[in-house]
Amino acid sequence: MADFKRGKQPNSTPKRPETGKLGDKIQRARGERLGIAAAFAMRQNELTGAGRAFRMASEFVAAVIVATALGLALDAFFGTRPIMMIVLMMLGFAAGVLNVTRAAAEMNAAAPKPDPDKLVPVDDDDDDD
Repeated sequence: MADFKRGKQPNSTPKRPETGKLGDKIQRARGERLGIAAAFAMRQNELTGAGRAFRMASEFVAAVIVATALGLALDAFFGTRPIMMIVLMMLGFAAGVLNVTRAAAEMNAAAPKPDPDKLVPVDDDDDDD
């Protein structure tokens, strides 16, 4: 029986080298796994079109709702029924527009730049003669 108190015993037999086609397959699979992991990590920073639209809509709506709620609370506190709500709703609208423009600028800066050669098709049929 093995002695379990000593913990991990030193390996007296050297590791066998991977031979033949199996070793090649293992190395190829390890390389593919690293490539897939890198591509997945790069895609985590990208948003889909629906994701971008949802982010912008939520930024705008949140600003308007928070400002309107704050205006209602201030109206209740000061007794000036619709004035603060209307003023803060307009400020919330302006803040929402500002948030959307900032988010759009941030997303555009993070987007990959297109290749200029692929933007315009090559015209082989020039009529400049």
